[in-house]
Amino acid sequence: MTSLLPGFLTMAGLIIAIGAQNAYVLRTGLVRRHVGLVVTVCALSDAVLVVAGVLGVGGLVTAHPTLLTVVRWV
Repeated sequence: MTSLLPGFLTMAGLIIAIGAQNAYVLRTGLVRRHVGLVVTVCALSDAVLVVAGVLGVGGLVTAHPTLLTVVRWV
């Protein structure tokens, strides 16, 4: 439970920071084109990356370098 708050704050910092993806989502929202699709794709891709990080895909790829090819295309 002691890692809940630092984890939450770290994730919030990643989401709040204006990077390329967030700038694209904002620009898409301003021109009102495909907003739902863009938000859905970005949210799902963020969720996949977070889950992959939590499940230790980095350690798995380090242990089995051939999996890097698979991870690149998933």
